[in-house]
Amino acid sequence: KYAQQTNGIWYKRGTGWGTDEGQMLTRFSLYRDMKVVTNHERVVNSKRVVCDEYNPNNTCKRDHDEYDYIDTYGPFASWQGCVEARPYPYNVNDAAPSGGSANTGIGVGDPATMFVPMFAPDEPGNHWRLTQDPDEAAPTTYGAINSWWNDDPTSSTGQSRLRNMSKYFQPRPINAPALAAGNGPNYSCSTNPITPLTDVSVTTGLTAIKAAIDLMKPDGGTNVPEGMAWGWRVVSSGEPFTQGRPETERGNDKVVIVLTDGANTYYTPSSLSHSDPADSKSTYASFGYLNPGYNGTSVGRLFMGTSSAIGQFDYSNGNYTNALNEQMATLCNNAKAANIMVMTVALDLSTTKTADQQAIEALRSCSSNSRFRKDPTDASKPAKLFWNATGASLSNDFKEIGNELSNLRIVG
Repeated sequence: KYAQQTNGIWYKRGTGWGTDEGQMLTRFSLYRDMKVVTNHERVVNSKRVVCDEYNPNNTCKRDHDEYDYIDTYGPFASWQGCVEARPYPYNVNDAAPSGGSANTGIGVGDPATMFVPMFAPDEPGNHWRLTQDPDEAAPTTYGAINSWWNDDPTSSTGQSRLRNMSKYFQPRPINAPALAAGNGPNYSCSTNPITPLTDVSVTTGLTAIKAAIDLMKPDGGTNVPEGMAWGWRVVSSGEPFTQGRPETERGNDKVVIVLTDGANTYYTPSSLSHSDPADSKSTYASFGYLNPGYNGTSVGRLFMGTSSAIGQFDYSNGNYTNALNEQMATLCNNAKAANIMVMTVALDLSTTKTADQQAIEALRSCSSNSRFRKDPTDASKPAKLFWNATGASLSNDFKEIGNELSNLRIVG
């Protein structure tokens, strides 16, 4: 059993793959290939005595019993629907994915345009014993934030422990310790699926939207540009969501409302009280790890398309926030240039805190100009479609948003 790369695509070769032999190796197939032992049945009369230490006269001084087992396997995990951010410039635009033949996105078309399923690699560290020897040393851990599988024994460095793929084809034992909440290949995938454009003029549609809102909960970091980019993709007419009307249709206004309660964030492991044994420079999230760089380069995906003000080798939370802010500014300009009306709402951000002030100004700058209202401080300028809201004012603020939308004129 081995993997072979042909024309940029990895295939399952050799024996032992069963019906999958010759099929492509992808992140989707990796989810399917990872197995956990669901039943561990001892074979009758399979007991054998294994000597661990001998006396000088070659008799056994210390031994333990071992048995043969018949194992039944089941799936370990399934993809929960999250995808990574596309590399620049596709993370800040609405370009359609173009994977080419069979839509593989590998070796044909432009792979950078594709939406790649998230798969958080197992970070260095072991979790279960490999033998039946009671004196086997306890598994070695390295303090990584998302270690969830045993490392391959041939891996000697942190990076090789992270990058070695053969470990995923060794089954997880039935008695392996439980993982920490959220750990595993779906790490950082903590949101519910996007709700496509829905007709709320009918009861079923309104009920579906309200249910989706009720299920929303804050978790993890804050990535405003990625959230806004998906809002744009939902209202557009192109893939991956196609419910939006054609952009050329007269009288068709496309509106994206961005609401956030915090500054953009991306984290180093140490800032979350964890080690970084693979020198990845960040936790795994929408832009992946920041080291090594994207696609064989030295530049992390988060830094692509940013200005010289962003240090491409400054691996700090503050620099990550600045990079996300630049990505957001570019995205906002692109969306507005594509005639997307952008409304932004800051929720419970303080005007006295520097980070919150920067977030407020970024949201204000991102927003479109009102077509009807004037800036209350300068009547020569249009008002910005931005609201600095609190929990107490949010209901009234959304009434203002509703009024703004109701003033839009439909051209016959």
